[in-house]
Amino acid sequence: MKTPLDRDLPGGWEAGAAEYSLGLMPKEEIAGFESQLVAEPDLQQDVAAWAEYFACFTDLIPEETPPPQVLRRIEGKVFGAVEKAPVWQQVLPYLVGAVVGVVLAWGVFASGLLEPDRPVLSADLSAADGALTLDARFDTATGVLTVARRTGAAADGRVLELWLMPDDGAPMSLALLRSAETLVALPPEVVRDLSGARLLVSEEPAGGAPQGAPSDGLRAEGRLTTR
Repeated sequence: MKTPLDRDLPGGWEAGAAEYSLGLMPKEEIAGFESQLVAEPDLQQDVAAWAEYFACFTDLIPEETPPPQVLRRIEGKVFGAVEKAPVWQQVLPYLVGAVVGVVLAWGVFASGLLEPDRPVLSADLSAADGALTLDARFDTATGVLTVARRTGAAADGRVLELWLMPDDGAPMSLALLRSAETLVALPPEVVRDLSGARLLVSEEPAGGAPQGAPSDGLRAEGRLTTR
């Protein structure tokens, strides 16, 4: 290569191009060489040629993926040794996240936030003397009528019986109220027309009303309304 400047070493600037491509040029010579590189297109071609030539040496080396511990050793040398946390400290964040998730899910379901609004019919069942009082609550989504006795009870050997009393037609026995709270699954044909329906509680023999209708022992009554 011909150049207006010659390097004071065997090979001149061409040898410098080889050193520069390999990263072996002394630091104090790099600035002068790069200045010459900008001004000499031929020198630029020499640097590119040497870089391509040296790159071919790696073609004979098979590719190999280093094991993971090599990266850890390098990071250890660069950043210093990192003390490994105990197992319980590594697992703790996941446990806390799981517990928080369960609590939030329980809160959402318990509060009914995910449930659509649905009408509920309820009634206060009582008599004038207040000796027997009951609460009735009908869930229109499930078709279940819940009757809870607040005060009073049937006499010994007797049972309270719940009736649906339509404005026209025969009374329908819904359940024997043997416990403080009774759940009654109502048939679809009854569910369709319960708003404003009259409920009645009578006192009957242990097996229920023998004639299939309330006896004279009327104890409480009320109407289902939307609350």
